[in-house]
Amino acid sequence: MNEDNEAIDNISPAADSVLPHKPLWAQILSDVFSPLMVPTYGMALAMWATPLRSISESNRLIATLLVTAITCLIPLFAIAALIKAGKVADRAISDRGQRTIPMSIAAACYVGASLFVGSLGAPVWLRMFFIGAAAATVVALLINLRWKISAHTTAMGGLTGMMLWFAVSGVADINVMIMFSAGILLAGAMATARLLLLRHTPAQVMAGLTLGLITCFAAMCIR
Repeated sequence: MNEDNEAIDNISPAADSVLPHKPLWAQILSDVFSPLMVPTYGMALAMWATPLRSISESNRLIATLLVTAITCLIPLFAIAALIKAGKVADRAISDRGQRTIPMSIAAACYVGASLFVGSLGAPVWLRMFFIGAAAATVVALLINLRWKISAHTTAMGGLTGMMLWFAVSGVADINVMIMFSAGILLAGAMATARLLLLRHTPAQVMAGLTLGLITCFAAMCIR
């Protein structure tokens, strides 16, 4: 098992091209629900599935797009710069040893997003969602120094944790059980996708899901 973990930890872009055929849907799901995009989906849920939807649609859209700029575009440009500088081998950051700087930048951006929505007068629970995402990223970064925990399932676990908090708190204006069930299904699909793409072991995807869900849910419970 240790040999399997080490092999997955060290998959290179060149080696990846000769691995057995992997389903296209798994790669598409990994791209659409990448760790860089999930915070935007959380913001969108907050804007359109809670009492915050009483805010004008244009303001909600602008706020969501600005969160996207902070939590997605800034880390994306940073990764591109790191690739150009030779610090990162590929966009997926397949090498565990190259993830420290990108994950540190992502965590800082999540804190920035929390400060941004706070400046707009957002409720505490929304600010704490981004703090929870930052905390989960920092913990994942520390674990990643020795073991390749899944960033994709950590992010999906965080989004599912937000949905669980909606279900428990009663904040959401829509059917929370349907939303939470959809979150569980998406998280399971993501875990399956990462396994089929040979990016992680079952333990790594489950650890990511558990970390993201518990951290974000616990953070949102703080008042």
